[in-house]
Amino acid sequence: MSDSSSSKCCGSLSYDFAHLLLRLWVGMRLFMAGLDKFRWGNGPTVSFGLDNYSKKTGPLAKLMTDNSFMPEWACNAFAATIGYILIPVGIWVAVGIFTEFGLLAAGLVFLSLGLGLAALPDDTEVVSNIGLSILIVAAALVTSKAKTFSLDGFLARKKA
Repeated sequence: MSDSSSSKCCGSLSYDFAHLLLRLWVGMRLFMAGLDKFRWGNGPTVSFGLDNYSKKTGPLAKLMTDNSFMPEWACNAFAATIGYILIPVGIWVAVGIFTEFGLLAAGLVFLSLGLGLAALPDDTEVVSNIGLSILIVAAALVTSKAKTFSLDGFLARKKA
């Protein structure tokens, strides 16, 4: 005989905690990747600023143009905007407002990063990093009904 309580998968907050951890990981990963686009140097000489952005993204666009099938204008447009997309999408996901749409945006950002990397000759980073990130976003989407620890969840409780 099976006990009905043992057939339940998880405790009452398990999905909520799982979703929180997944969402925070995705948000942090995107935010930090975007912030890194504005960083120059290492250690005590590190600096963050808007002027550092073109120092980092210019060579990135050139690398993509020189080593892929993508046209120069597309590589330049991608490099010029990606940092400004990563940061707000990361915050959006971490805060958890319009959670499903935020996670969809995060998945599409990772997919665009994957396209850029897949166009390069050495595309192992696509599978090991970007592919795993998309799986994590998918897991966060699957658990997105458990919004206890998100702004969505807070606002829904406030209405009730």
